[in-house]
Amino acid sequence: MTTLLDHSPPANFSASHALLGRLYLEHRDFLRRLLLGQAVPPRDVEDLLQDIFITVWRRLSCLVTPEQARPWLWVIGLNHARNYRNRLRYEREVLVGFSEDFPDQEDATSSETLLHAIYGMFRLKRFLGKLSPRIRDAVIPYLEGWSIAEIAASLGIKAKAVYSRVRLARKRLEMLGLA
Repeated sequence: MTTLLDHSPPANFSASHALLGRLYLEHRDFLRRLLLGQAVPPRDVEDLLQDIFITVWRRLSCLVTPEQARPWLWVIGLNHARNYRNRLRYEREVLVGFSEDFPDQEDATSSETLLHAIYGMFRLKRFLGKLSPRIRDAVIPYLEGWSIAEIAASLGIKAKAVYSRVRLARKRLEMLGLA
């Protein structure tokens, strides 16, 4: 458990502020594990945790006793994870960083080279869009030149899992006849 520094609270600090701080410190790791177990990508867990504690702040009056907080937070966490997954059905992830890869008109030796480059980028974006988010999260940094160790550290997984995901993407690429 994390200890707080000894300093006087601000003038507008109330018992509800103290309770929220206590809930955050005691249950943050529990909620993080819950969200990861609900297939929320590690890159989005902190944002969802923030949303959960905003909901907790708004509904703090519904909490009868702090001892009953874990089941109450569990339900709020599950609801936020479910809403996250439902939003993903309707939102497409925008793959940023690929627009810079198109050659400028002045740099292209011919219009045919430009056409091939644009078509290649289109095929790559379409292929990446067909991959599952777990595989895509490992493949995009790999294509950007990251090392396997860097990708594993950023995703919080083992290097073997990164190798496996890149291998699955290669197999999919070969299966589609794009390799």
